[in-house]
Amino acid sequence: MSPQDHLPKANSKMLQPKHGSLTAWQAHHIRCFKDALWRLVRKPMSAWATIFAIAVVLALPGFIMTLASQIKHIGGVWASEQGQINVFLHTQATPSDIQTFKTWLNEQPQIKSSQEITPQAGLLELANRLQIQQITTLDPNPLPTVFLIHLKDPSNQATLTLRQALSNNPLVANLSEGGEWIKRLQDISRFFDHLSWWILGLFGLTVIFVVGNTLRLELQERREELLLIGLIGGTRRYMLRPLLYDGAITGLLGGILASVLVFALLTALAAPVNQFAAGYGTQITVLPPILLSLLFGLIGLVLGWLSAQIMGINFLRKSVPA
Repeated sequence: MSPQDHLPKANSKMLQPKHGSLTAWQAHHIRCFKDALWRLVRKPMSAWATIFAIAVVLALPGFIMTLASQIKHIGGVWASEQGQINVFLHTQATPSDIQTFKTWLNEQPQIKSSQEITPQAGLLELANRLQIQQITTLDPNPLPTVFLIHLKDPSNQATLTLRQALSNNPLVANLSEGGEWIKRLQDISRFFDHLSWWILGLFGLTVIFVVGNTLRLELQERREELLLIGLIGGTRRYMLRPLLYDGAITGLLGGILASVLVFALLTALAAPVNQFAAGYGTQITVLPPILLSLLFGLIGLVLGWLSAQIMGINFLRKSVPA
C-alpha cells in the first residue's frame, strides 16, 4: 500500500476531533448558561440581593447622567437664542436715520437676517399680549423701533466686534441678549456631565466589588471541583467559563433593573422637572424603557463579566495549580 493511500483516512481522523471539540465547546457554553440561570432559582436570596444592589448602584449615576443630558439640551435651546440680538433704537430716531441703520445692518456679513418692528407693530403686539386694546390709540407712541438680528455664528470674533459696534452706535439705545444666562447654564451642564462620569466610574468599581464578592463565595464552594478539573487536564478557560456566565447574567439583570428604577424616578419627577424646563422654553424627554434597558443592561453585563474575569483569574492562580 502506498503512502498516499493513508492520506484520506488521516484527514478524516483529523476532522473528527475538531468537530467533536466544537460540539463539546457549544455544549459547555449552553450548560454554563443554564447553570447561571438555575442559580437564580436555587439561591434566590443571595443572587437577587446582588442584582438589586447593582441596580441601586447603577441607578444613581444613570439618573444624574440623564439630568445632565437634559440640562445640555436646555443649554442648546438657549444657545440658539444667543444668536439673536434685539436692538432698541432711540425714540428720537428719524425715518431717515432708521433707513440708514437698516442699510448698514444689511451690509454686515455676520448677520444672517434682520427684522424691523415698528413702534406701531410693537404697540399692537403689546396690546394683544396684555389684552388691552385701548393702548393702541396712545399718542405719541412711547415704543421705539426694534430690530431682531439673527447672527450666523454667535461665538465668532467678528460677531463680538459687531456687538461692540452696535453698542457704540449713537442710534442704539439698548441691546437685549441672554448671553450671560446661557454661559451659566452651559457651566452647570458641564459640571453635571463631569460629575456623572466620575460617579459612574466610582460606582462601576463598586459593582465590580459587589459581583466579585458574590462570585468569590461561589468559587470557595467549588474549590474541590475546580481542583479535580485541573488534575484531569481541564484548562483554566474551561474552569472560568461558568463564572463568566454568572457574572455577566448577574450584571445584565442588575442593569435592566437599574433602568427600571431610573425610568420610574424620572416619571415620578416629570411634573416638577418639566415645570423647570418650561421656564427655558423646552421640556424634559425621558428615554423609552427599551433604550434604557439596553444601555444599562450592556453596562451591567460588561461590569459583571469584568468582575468575574478578575476574580476568577486571581482565584485560579492562587488555588488551582497550573
